[in-house]
Amino acid sequence: MTLPLRRIHPLGLPLLAALVLRLGAAIWGNGYLMHDDHFLVVEAAASWADGEDYNQWLPWNRGDRPGAHPVNFAYPTSQFLTFKMLHWVGIQNPEKQALILRVLHGLYSLITVLLGYLLTRSLVPGKKEVATTVAWMLAAGGLWPLLSVHQLVEMVCIPPLMLALWALARSENPVTKDLLLAGLGIGIATGLRYQCGMIGLGLIPVLLIQRRAGALMTVGLTALAAFFLMQAPDLLTWGKPFVQLQAYIEYNASHAGNYPQGPWYQYILTLTGLLIPPASLMILWGAIHRKKAPEIWWRVAIPVLVFFLFHSLFANKQERFILPVVPGIMALGCAGWALWTAKSRWWIQNRKLERMAWKLFWAISVVLLAITLPYSGKKTRVDAMTFLYDQGSPVFAMVQVDSGAMPPLFYAGSWARYHIDNRRELPENPATVASRWCGHPPAFILFQGDRHLAEAVAEYKTALPKLRYVTTIKPSRIDRWLHEMNPINSVERIMVYATDDALPCP
Repeated sequence: MTLPLRRIHPLGLPLLAALVLRLGAAIWGNGYLMHDDHFLVVEAAASWADGEDYNQWLPWNRGDRPGAHPVNFAYPTSQFLTFKMLHWVGIQNPEKQALILRVLHGLYSLITVLLGYLLTRSLVPGKKEVATTVAWMLAAGGLWPLLSVHQLVEMVCIPPLMLALWALARSENPVTKDLLLAGLGIGIATGLRYQCGMIGLGLIPVLLIQRRAGALMTVGLTALAAFFLMQAPDLLTWGKPFVQLQAYIEYNASHAGNYPQGPWYQYILTLTGLLIPPASLMILWGAIHRKKAPEIWWRVAIPVLVFFLFHSLFANKQERFILPVVPGIMALGCAGWALWTAKSRWWIQNRKLERMAWKLFWAISVVLLAITLPYSGKKTRVDAMTFLYDQGSPVFAMVQVDSGAMPPLFYAGSWARYHIDNRRELPENPATVASRWCGHPPAFILFQGDRHLAEAVAEYKTALPKLRYVTTIKPSRIDRWLHEMNPINSVERIMVYATDDALPCP
């Protein structure tokens, strides 16, 4: 009996592929990708669930530090509730908790695949195959499976944002339901990631020019109500609304220059690489070339453009900041490209070249999937903390040689403060340093570094000859490659020594 594939919805296979790939990325890939997705989300939320406040963000732990920390509490609070649920069902192991987080994020990201298809169908109603292409790109293209399972707020805000864009594009004359969905999506996305408010601001002139002031009022009020609800953690924590938003604006106004800078066209280069050339060039052209388009096109294109321009002009240019609108750009670009090539005599006569470009896109995507699906981010740091968890989460000391990276204590299963010897800035006699640890003696010393690691270990072994070597934790090959491509991605080995009775303590 043959499977009647013609009866399968065009979205069925992309969704199935997305599910399989995200489960694979969640199961095979451990760790975290960037500092923010772990320390500003997982560490904070997990510590709150354990009755701690690792980052000291809560007002009663701020001490003499003025005001609030500039983080947005909405997303970490959702993860705090997830950790509380895991505790309630008896799941305490950090690695199992992290696996469940990745699986949940991967399942949640399937909404993006669905809405990418629906948005493209609305933009080009007569070209179902274009919508299917977008769905496949979001399901299995390039880095999307890897990014979808990690705790990046820039990825988490995409489904509500895509809901808003789809609702705005469903009909030339949107009904109340569409407008409420659009406002809800914009409000939730902005509540998760403040910069998504640029989408709402970009929509204002579009609806005014289209003489839809009533629609603008409905979308705006719904968005504000949803945003207010998303900021409810501020009310519960500080007793008043928008405290974190105010702190966030103030912090960025004075500290934006301390983060990665770049030229105004940096995000164009980012999109060109992320969407994988040569297909990315086709998509970008498709998104920008249209002059005469229906109203629904501009309700999507202009807000996306405003978001893109805001980040292009803002001083702090980190690649992940542009992620929230990339699925929208995919939909616009593929739809626009299909309309362009349908009228271009040159492309009509050279369809083989277009097919070759798409084949190259998928060939590169398959290679990226093979590399990234089993990728364990920050492997040495995570494995070192997991080693400590397996030893009963003892007190430890970290000797930083070439790298000053923070250890992800979540994986160690303990929020107890660790000892540190920063030998990058002020190398002292190891016996003098170790004598200061005697109040809470560490069971293990972790030497973190690369080129000068052996020198630091030798110095400690000379001063504390009874130190006992346990193991060496090495970085993954991919972490090495990332470091070679961009040295800002620090890479290190971690050598673990047991102190036994080696410390100069009475």
